[in-house]
Amino acid sequence: MSLMSRIFHNHFPFLGYMPFALAVLFLLNSMSANAGTNSVEDVTSISIEDLLQKEVVTVSKIAQQISNSPSAVSIVTAKDIQTYGYRTLSEIIDSMRGLNTINDRVYTYMSGRGFGRPADYPGRIMLLIDGQQANDSLYNSSYLGTDGLLDTELIERVEYVSGPGGVTYGNGAFYGVINVFTKKGASFNSTQVALDVANNESYKKRITFGKVLENGADVLFSASSYQSQGDDYFINAFNDPSTNFGVSNNLDNDRNHRLFFKGQYQSWRVEAAFVDRKKEDPTPSYDGDFNAKPSYTKDLNSFINLSFEDNLNNDLKLALRSYLAAYEYEAESVYGGIISKETNTARWFGIESKFIYSGIDQHQLLFGAELRNDYKQDFYFGNGSKLKNSSHMLSAYIQDEFQLNQQWTFNFGARGDFGGKNANFISPRVAAIYSPTEKLKLKTSYALAFRRATPFEKYYEDGSTQVANTDLKQEVVDAKEIVLEYTPDETSQLLSSIYFYNTKNLIESQDIGAGIEQFTNVPKHRSKGFDIEYNKKWQNTANLKLSYAWQYTVHENGELIANSPKHLAKLNFRYPLFQQQAYAGIEMRYIGERLSESGALLDDHALLNLSASSRHLIKNMNVSASVKNLFNASYAFPAPTYYPIDTFEQSGRMFWLQTSYDIK
Repeated sequence: MSLMSRIFHNHFPFLGYMPFALAVLFLLNSMSANAGTNSVEDVTSISIEDLLQKEVVTVSKIAQQISNSPSAVSIVTAKDIQTYGYRTLSEIIDSMRGLNTINDRVYTYMSGRGFGRPADYPGRIMLLIDGQQANDSLYNSSYLGTDGLLDTELIERVEYVSGPGGVTYGNGAFYGVINVFTKKGASFNSTQVALDVANNESYKKRITFGKVLENGADVLFSASSYQSQGDDYFINAFNDPSTNFGVSNNLDNDRNHRLFFKGQYQSWRVEAAFVDRKKEDPTPSYDGDFNAKPSYTKDLNSFINLSFEDNLNNDLKLALRSYLAAYEYEAESVYGGIISKETNTARWFGIESKFIYSGIDQHQLLFGAELRNDYKQDFYFGNGSKLKNSSHMLSAYIQDEFQLNQQWTFNFGARGDFGGKNANFISPRVAAIYSPTEKLKLKTSYALAFRRATPFEKYYEDGSTQVANTDLKQEVVDAKEIVLEYTPDETSQLLSSIYFYNTKNLIESQDIGAGIEQFTNVPKHRSKGFDIEYNKKWQNTANLKLSYAWQYTVHENGELIANSPKHLAKLNFRYPLFQQQAYAGIEMRYIGERLSESGALLDDHALLNLSASSRHLIKNMNVSASVKNLFNASYAFPAPTYYPIDTFEQSGRMFWLQTSYDIK
């Protein structure tokens, strides 16, 4: 069956609604009597002072200025993505204040605020794409590598808002929120074809069409495919003649297909994304056979949403949103010479309505409600057994931004989420912003947030590797944070935050004997730390970004948790060449010592990446090249307890080249 047939019929039947959505969109287009054009603002070319006046939606869903948000907000722009050659969302996240990722040769996991256990699917930082939650419905996992929904070339900017976002987004917005904003068709205004090449026989092909139509409708469509042969992976623990001297041969192949559509006309917007990714696993988990085929995982993710926004009057704004989403997982491995297969499926939909009211002097009110129905959360095992589950969440929220005077602004809010046993919670937040001068802002906040157990954590039981725990309680974080934001002039900004978190009922996987795992609640974790970020922009568009984070996260008994480096330091510097038609970039990252799951201390390491890019230095052509891990540093990430090894050795020096051509 063709790829398109699989998309429409096997994976995501909801995409059958796409023609209807498009028909509605273009019917509206045809009804428009006035032609127009959209102006495109390049946020990468404006000053930091102006950037701080941009609207940020992630924090409170109220259109507000970044500088007036009650949280600390860090941004990576499209120019940064091009300059430093970021190919995946994980590489973008690794460049951001206080965040880091690890990789187990199949999936990438994100950590922030000092927390990120190896193979911890939820990650506890919510991922949004244009406001649409991108975490799946079975594992609550964010897909950050080649399994992600977006090509980085489609990203306009990425916002990271540190701290709990439960008052706004409810379940899962635990330690922070990342919102990925995609480009509009006007950003391309052409048909763009691109080819990437990299180490290990890696290739990516992409075609993107973007345009503003004569009636003002903005459309963007993109399709891409990726293929990588991967490495022959060596694991010292299997260095024996009976196990091929520790070498896993030809078991690192990676491939994906992606589709993305975005259409916007007046108050209407429709958006859809799809990714189909298959990755072979060179490392044996759950005592699987080493260097044996088949050994792969396959993930299919997709969503479609339709939204409408309009001003009902001068004081009241309405926003409506509906969405459909799906996820499928498939895996095959060999255990004792016997092939084991598993296929899991999730389907969900939701609707949300919200109102923004500014008719009360000095106040801006946001109130709304959301219904989400996860009507299919099923696990299917190779022996014919299956587990079926479903869940729902009904939510209501209200927030008030009260500007007392030019110096003081207060933000109050609460959200109620109601989803049945161990899934009911009220998430409050209180915040104050003090601005003694136009250049300085001090922000303080207190918030509670929760995360309910996922179907995988609560119900999964396959008879050999994991048993269920239907009594799992929801996690709760009690967070206090102070933020300092100083903008001495239009070319520079200093951002810093101090935080204290207490997390109760943290859900962790534990070995209960005989190699069997079970998720349980750990009574308490404590996190504290601070981070600082400095941005400097010169008139010639050179840019410097420095950040440092100190984080300290411990169990209730005072012991450090695994994969929690105390120190993270990052540097990014961009310099223009050829009258700003090309850029050279240097990126340095330092990750401090951390513990593995066995308690072993992993060495710290530093990485240096170099990149160069040009835009239309040759007419209609863009070129970008990068070298990752220039000095071929050796380093490893902690492995989860269900692997026979304690660490995953990472790849050395990597080369990447991309060329794209705009067909006008």
